[in-house]
Order: sequence, then structure tokens, then C-alpha cells
Amino acid sequence: MSQIGWIFNRDKCTACRGCINACKFENNTTLDMAVNYRWLVLRESGAYPSPKVEFFTLTCNHCQQPACLAACPVEAISKRADGIVLIDQDICIGCQYCIWACPYGVPVYNEITQKVEKCTFCVHRIDQGLRPACADTCVGRAIEFGYNVAAPGDPPVGFADPSLTKPQIEFRR
Repeated sequence: MSQIGWIFNRDKCTACRGCINACKFENNTTLDMAVNYRWLVLRESGAYPSPKVEFFTLTCNHCQQPACLAACPVEAISKRADGIVLIDQDICIGCQYCIWACPYGVPVYNEITQKVEKCTFCVHRIDQGLRPACADTCVGRAIEFGYNVAAPGDPPVGFADPSLTKPQIEFRR
């Protein structure tokens, strides 16, 4: 089966945060929780008279070679045939090794459950033939997904070296 991945068009993102809210509601990580599976990065550069603001949204890249999977001592992290990387909450012991291993800073520790969580690519929606909530909600259509994406394309400054894990995200302009 083909590897699923994100396609993010940096020029189409309006920084509306709709994708972040859709993700929180879809995954029941309420607005008052410090658990976010998707976040917005704002980066300013340049100086007057030519300042520049760039923004993009990030989440788990469902890497071809996930560092989180290799770091998990209890094998709570798995990779499906379609490339979706999941954390089994029944097995996770909350050790946070996956957090330290991920070069993209994706997994988050949930203080309430004392487990590590991350984006699931809305696997419950994908399995029903639906789009992930963030992609469905994106007003500017900056977030899309596909199979065998041309990763990484034009990544933003500061994005970790793609050769580390082969992230399945293609940045476009």
C-alpha cells in the first residue's frame, strides 16, 4: 500500500487556526487542555520597509522511518500499512522517550491521562473514506493529503533535516 502524507501550501494558509480547532474538537482535546496535535508557527523576518510574516501549520508527519517508533520501549507505537503512525493508549506507559526522539517536536504528554498522544491522521475518518478534520476545515485549502507525496518540497526555515526520518509532508508555495 502507498504511504499517506500531508501536502501543505504555504501561500494558501491564512493563519485562521481553523485546522487547530477542528483537530481539538475531532480528537476531544478541549480548548482548555494543553494538548495540541496541530499548531501554528508564525515567523517574522525582514525590516521596514519590507517586513515579512510567514505562517504555517504543523502536526505529525507520519514519517517513513519514525524516530518515535524506534524509541518506544514498550512497542506502543505502530505504523499501519498506509503509513499512519499510531500510539496505542492501552500500552503507552507515558515514559516520553518518543517525545525526546521526534525531531519535529510532535508527541505531547497528556497530564490528565499520563500518556503520550499525537496526531492520528484522523484514522477513524480515513477508514471511513473521509478527509482528516483539519483538511476538511481548512478555509484556504492549504492543508491536503495524498499518497506518496513529494516530501519535503520547500520546507520552512528551521524544519528538521528530512533525512532523519523521511517525513511525509510536502511544502508547496
